Amino acid sequence: MTVYLFDFDGTLVDSHEAVEKALRLAIERTMPAVIESELYDEYYRALFLFIKGKLTYRHLGVIHELVAQGTIHEYYRLMPTFIKDFPNARRVVRTLRKRGRLVVSFSGEHTYPGGKVIFLKKTNWYDEFDSIVTFKGTGDMLQKFESVRDLHPDEPIVWIDDSPSRFTYVTDDNTLLVQKASPYKHDVALLFERDNFLKIRNIREVLDVDDRLGEFME
Repeated sequence: MTVYLFDFDGTLVDSHEAVEKALRLAIERTMPAVIESELYDEYYRALFLFIKGKLTYRHLGVIHELVAQGTIHEYYRLMPTFIKDFPNARRVVRTLRKRGRLVVSFSGEHTYPGGKVIFLKKTNWYDEFDSIVTFKGTGDMLQKFESVRDLHPDEPIVWIDDSPSRFTYVTDDNTLLVQKASPYKHDVALLFERDNFLKIRNIREVLDVDDRLGEFME
């Protein structure tokens, strides 16, 4: 039984524009005076860094205020409403499951505790998968991947992600690493030298990969 690991944001759904919309609207609704002030850029930047897990000490004071005003909570409430499925994404996942493949949501956790599961449920994606796995960073990602491999020691794994840098840490030869093209992510040149790496333009091509999996995994 082939195991498919799907990243979520940027792979199955387009959340890039949703981030900006939710950021701006969250600030506007909870701190309207900031919109017209010179502080807006600083508040926007602090909130952006927070949700990306890259907050610096310089913005801690601003974050405390954003927490007090409910801005961060409002962002996570709004964000799922702006997320859009990529064309054919659900059909691909459903078709793979009908073919008897095990399909796992395998993606990075949000800074907000449990945020990824919340997004999956609010966008009605949660029940599309056989299981949900989230990770916090590179080390945790590799541990979670090894856990999946331990559960399926002999089955081929196909990992689809728009962030190819994650693949550089994986040395499992029975895993096909599939980069889903994104205008926001850069290629990693050394990956193209690997026999178990493939880049696709859109998520529909995953079904073609599944049809020809024996060729890629030889």
